[in-house]
Amino acid sequence: MFTRVGIVGRPNVGKSTFFNCLLGRTRAIVGDFAGVTRDYKEELLDLKNFQIQLVDTAGLKSSLITAQDKMINKHTLDLINQLDIILFVIDGREGVTVEDREIFQVCRKINKFTILIINKVETTAIEQRFSREDTSFFGVPNLIFVSSEHRLGTEDVINALIDVCQKNNFKSVTKDNLDNEKKSINIAVVGRPNVGKSTLVNSIIKQQRFVTGPEAGLTRDSNFVFFNWNNDLFKIYDTAGARKKRKIYNFLEKESVKETLRAIKFAHIVILVLEPDELLNAQDQKLASLCEREGRAIVFVVNKSDQILDKKIVDQKLKDTIQKSLPQFKGAYITYISALKSIGLDKIRENVMKSYSNWNFKQSTSNLNAWLKRKMEKHSPPTNSEKRRIKLKYIVQSNSRPPTIKIFTSHNGIVSKSYKRYLENSLREDFELLGTPIRIIFKSGNNPFTVSKH
Repeated sequence: MFTRVGIVGRPNVGKSTFFNCLLGRTRAIVGDFAGVTRDYKEELLDLKNFQIQLVDTAGLKSSLITAQDKMINKHTLDLINQLDIILFVIDGREGVTVEDREIFQVCRKINKFTILIINKVETTAIEQRFSREDTSFFGVPNLIFVSSEHRLGTEDVINALIDVCQKNNFKSVTKDNLDNEKKSINIAVVGRPNVGKSTLVNSIIKQQRFVTGPEAGLTRDSNFVFFNWNNDLFKIYDTAGARKKRKIYNFLEKESVKETLRAIKFAHIVILVLEPDELLNAQDQKLASLCEREGRAIVFVVNKSDQILDKKIVDQKLKDTIQKSLPQFKGAYITYISALKSIGLDKIRENVMKSYSNWNFKQSTSNLNAWLKRKMEKHSPPTNSEKRRIKLKYIVQSNSRPPTIKIFTSHNGIVSKSYKRYLENSLREDFELLGTPIRIIFKSGNNPFTVSKH
């Protein structure tokens, strides 16, 4: 359906920096040490008449020491099998190493079109040090010198990609595919480290897309994948676990948290994954509050529910905590699942769609004004500092996603927080707006919808 181009090589040769360089923007976390990338990241790259799906992969290793090394290597090799073109990256400062040769031999057996990229070539001295004998082993016609950090040689790479695509009649992404991306429902899966976020995403999309394991902090970068879920197109973000700020010491984890926050901003619905042993702790509450500030709908998901001895006690405890600490999400949908055993996934989808519908809430002006009249009859608006009762003249919905209501008041009336909360809670209950933030804005002045009489 489209041309997949993967950036491949051993760890710390600058693959992620090269990925960002080709895209012209920062999309992958980079660091000055090996093994930063663990899950591959994909982005669309426009090349004249071609649409390229550019993939940043984890570094391959020829000597596998840990179980995690083996898992990441297998994950990357499975991906390489699905590529159309390989951009094989070598560190120009270090020259061709034994590990480069061993990894290239593995890639060669997969038999993909390959372009050899010599990265970190900032000077002609480095380029001259690379004799043809160094690279003749690779047996590829295309050899390009680049410096990703200084954005040198990028145009040569793009021209080489276009040339390979044209000669081999690779197809581009169709306009329909691009339109589908805009119409997707975006979900961000967030939570503390090791609560099972990646396992949950893999279970939902029914493939081992993201690296998982018992160790905390395996996911370092927020990453997304498109998939169809019962005929609806979704874009789901897997994110790194967010810990308390005072426990974050290194640059990499700070960048990971930034990417998690970025994923929340791009999402429509946030799935907050919890553990039954520690429900909605302070960090979870901060994440939920951030979702409210960003205007994102939320679904609470309790993972590892197969380990719960008494679900009723856990459920009541969670609901009490939400009502006390997160009243803005009172009544939000809660789903009990086991990501590892794929239990409860249909219920997640059902609750996501309910929250999405509430987040897109629209109501006619006449219905809202009739509703406001009933609320004022039940509980009159407060008086102002001059002991004059504030009049709520008119109500109109100014926006959705999340639902945003404007209420026009009399004589610069400042409505108390308690009355605003009364109206917000009433809106939530009367229109069943569960799992979504609600915005109520009070404006003093005349009703702008009144027709003037002359």
